Amino acid sequence: MTYADSSLTLVLNGAEARLQIVCGHGTELVFAQEWFTPRHGMQVLVPALLDALHRMGLTLASIGRIAVVRGPGSFTGLRLVLSTALGLSLPAGLPMAGLGYMDALAADAAALRPCDNIWCITHARRGLVHMQGFTSRYNGPVCALPRASGAEFSARTEENTLVPLCPPISATLEEAAQRIITHGGDTVLTGSGVRKNSDFFAEYLIDAAVLPPRFDHPAPETLLTLAHAAAYGHEPVEPLYIRPCDAEENLDSIASAKGLDPAAARAELQRLTRS
Repeated sequence: MTYADSSLTLVLNGAEARLQIVCGHGTELVFAQEWFTPRHGMQVLVPALLDALHRMGLTLASIGRIAVVRGPGSFTGLRLVLSTALGLSLPAGLPMAGLGYMDALAADAAALRPCDNIWCITHARRGLVHMQGFTSRYNGPVCALPRASGAEFSARTEENTLVPLCPPISATLEEAAQRIITHGGDTVLTGSGVRKNSDFFAEYLIDAAVLPPRFDHPAPETLLTLAHAAAYGHEPVEPLYIRPCDAEENLDSIASAKGLDPAAARAELQRLTRS
């Protein structure tokens, strides 16, 4: 059976600045493309998808279902992939599934670090992060990776079971560190929020193990594995926002700068977004 003869799974991720397109048959990767596109994802996503399908001798009709990362993450990036997934699925009646971004980061981390607390911390904006904790459980062979303090820790490479320690939340750096310290246990840190605030976490969580930059975003194979196990349906995937977008939080100043009444602008926003 060729790929053109069977339905493929398409996975889209725009939770952070790295835009990811993954396509596979079951858990077998067919192709994956990634771009660092902080501001140009809209111009890249659909043309890149069509080009990749063409190069593989495929068309949109080859896609049988779509999984999309629903958050938490960039308001603009999430809306881009969610609306694209919906636009592709509706005409063809394709089922969709939502994937958690923190789950994807944790699944990648757990392939290296067993049996302890994995804290996924992503950049939200200056001084603010998204975070979620997980525990992974399995046994296997070990290798060595550096801790924040420069020491090494043992890491394992077999499959695991992930158990969330808490739901995804938004927190200041101080709140994030305190939550991790309070929870206790051997700790692994991963994600863009750790990288962008490396000095802070190295000072306050000196014994925590920090995964290399490669783990700041999920591997295509990880996204495809999660998509393969996801539950699909025909309802639109709901975004996971855990804080208002910057424009909403700054609506009063934006409205005033444009000569509008802030109260009227806020009332209009509520009217337009009312379900």
